[in-house]
Amino acid sequence: MDTITEVLTGIVSRVTYHNPATGWSVLRVQPFQSPQQQETVTVHQTKVFAGATMEFRGAWIIDPKFGRQFKAAEAIEKKPATTAAIEKYLGSGLIKGVGPQTAKRIVQYFQKETLAIFEQDIRRLTEVPGIAQKKLEMIEQAWTEHRAVREVMMFLQGHGISTLFAVRIYKEYGDKAIAMVTEDPYRLANDIYGIGFFSADKVALSIGLAENSQPRLLAAIKQVLAASREQGHCYLTEPQINAGIVELIAINLGEQLSNYLGLMKKEGQLCTRRLTKDDVDTIGYYSKTLFYDETAVAAILRGMKAPVACEPERIAQWITTYCQNKHITLSDEQADAVKGVVQQRFSILTGGPGCGKTTTTLVIVRLLEAMKKSVLLAAPTGRASQRMSEVIGREAKTIHRLLEWKGGEFQMNEASQLTTDFLIVDECSMLDISLTAALLKAVPPTCQVLFIGDPDQLPAVGAGNVLKDMMASNVIPCFRLTQVFRQAQASLIIQYAHQINQGQTPAIGSPFKDPELWHQRADCLFMDSDEATQEQLGFITRVKRHFDWKNPELENLVADYSQQSPFEFRIEEAITSAYEVDFVIPDKFKHVDIGQLTQTEAQVDALKAVVKKIHPWSSLHYGLSAVDTVVKLYLEWIPKYHGQDTEIQILTPMTRGSLGSAHLNQVIQAKANPPTENKCQLKVGERLFREGDRVIHRRNNYDLNVFNGDIGKIVTIDNEELTAVVTFYPD
Repeated sequence: MDTITEVLTGIVSRVTYHNPATGWSVLRVQPFQSPQQQETVTVHQTKVFAGATMEFRGAWIIDPKFGRQFKAAEAIEKKPATTAAIEKYLGSGLIKGVGPQTAKRIVQYFQKETLAIFEQDIRRLTEVPGIAQKKLEMIEQAWTEHRAVREVMMFLQGHGISTLFAVRIYKEYGDKAIAMVTEDPYRLANDIYGIGFFSADKVALSIGLAENSQPRLLAAIKQVLAASREQGHCYLTEPQINAGIVELIAINLGEQLSNYLGLMKKEGQLCTRRLTKDDVDTIGYYSKTLFYDETAVAAILRGMKAPVACEPERIAQWITTYCQNKHITLSDEQADAVKGVVQQRFSILTGGPGCGKTTTTLVIVRLLEAMKKSVLLAAPTGRASQRMSEVIGREAKTIHRLLEWKGGEFQMNEASQLTTDFLIVDECSMLDISLTAALLKAVPPTCQVLFIGDPDQLPAVGAGNVLKDMMASNVIPCFRLTQVFRQAQASLIIQYAHQINQGQTPAIGSPFKDPELWHQRADCLFMDSDEATQEQLGFITRVKRHFDWKNPELENLVADYSQQSPFEFRIEEAITSAYEVDFVIPDKFKHVDIGQLTQTEAQVDALKAVVKKIHPWSSLHYGLSAVDTVVKLYLEWIPKYHGQDTEIQILTPMTRGSLGSAHLNQVIQAKANPPTENKCQLKVGERLFREGDRVIHRRNNYDLNVFNGDIGKIVTIDNEELTAVVTFYPD
């Protein structure tokens, strides 16, 4: 949000747009400071209507499409000051039963006392011609509801809650919002999307809760446990919880922590488990859901230890015949894995990239089909299940789709289990403990299960390192593939991945040094580049302004010295003289050749002059910054050398900054999908969406079967309904 520096007060003349679900509104406002003007204001507000007198706090911005507008972070309704304003206010549709004509009669009758009558003695409205008892009751109910909304919004904003979240809170709690927030402000972090502990804590302190109050300390403990889940932990020890609280609210509970943890356990807010590691006992503190999920997974796996009766000789003969017919060569590891997996109730197939997990899985599925066993295939994500379908040649589903997620829960569970003989789940390094528990609960007692994955890949986003922990237990049959096949060795990615796993530093080539790498279609390249930091940009700007050659004083300085000296007075000397007089260069920029910098025109050349040490194969030598290089890769180099149909995904570790996802998306959109007359576009907040844009889903939507990371394309945008239709690649 832009810095709140301005206040705009005026009367809403028109509601251009209002989304009842989110409160997002676009208003035309007549400012008190300049009544002849109309200004555009964007704000989140529960109810908005023409005629309302509002005070907005926010900042003026220039929207690329809509121009100057006031972006409000806060909005407070004020009482209308004149009879004309009161009449417009009441007749705006705000109050059911009061239209423009009724409002006019009411104001003519009560004049400036009108609002006082509404607030203090609304039943006097029957004195106005045309308002009978039935209509009065309708007006009274509508006014009471409006007053409740206004009071809630004023209360919430008075305690530092922005209009956006005030709208969400009112939608959730209704007219009980004040009582519920006052009773337990920390419930906001659980109930309202986008409000975390810090925002709720700010409200709690604002309404008078003491810093060391029990509700605050208990909320801090819950927050530490919740945050640890996002970091992959199922439980924390007492010292870890205390350290988390110190970091969170700067309070060291010390020995008091045990009392609070005991209280929370007694009230059923957390669970404990005694843990032993290296002959040392400790207590792990769990949230209830994670405790029960972990317990369920362990219990189910214990019940799947017994082997399945098979005929090993027939299986071995089938494998030999099938591989000969399909011209498949299995390593001994692969053959052993195929034979072993079909004889286990639960097993794991693992191996690094290029070690043949996919081929092994294909043979396992074909063997199960030959054994007349029904098979289900699944993976945690849409992309993984799509890939599995392509390779195996039969449908694979996301786990959520397999378990039929509806209405916030899985329809397939211990009471209504899957119907299958064998379940194969790929990419299991992505499984967290909760999803694993849900999956295994839906597995019938007679079903066999195979988990496939590489524990060296990134672990799950949620709590638990399920695959790695299962393998480390040494009680679950695990079939490891270690041989890298020749065709896989051609992939630099696979080579480098194995080198990294072995603690080696791969020598990744640069196409700037060896252009032949492009023609070899190398799948892993290193390109050094730079992008100006804010500090570097600030320094470049200061230098350019200070030593502006169009500055008459500097031009005269050069001319005077040139006339007095028999030698040519160089530009660099003039700059140095000026610098010595009144320009201070920070130590980190002492190496910069100021003369060279002042003569640069392109920003990338200025950056090249500022960077202290440039890599010999940096893109800067080719006049390309890091952003320029990304654009070239996306639009030209990868399509040219790897094919026009190559699917490209840009990964960046940050959101903000020139190399953040927000800016890169804007740059790529402008180049790859520029605006045209026949392309509709839609602005949502700071983001501009356009028909033809490639988009990625960022939050799981289990009801629509669309998940975080799913990629699709905007096919149509409806500017009337303010909606976009996205086609996601099939899962």
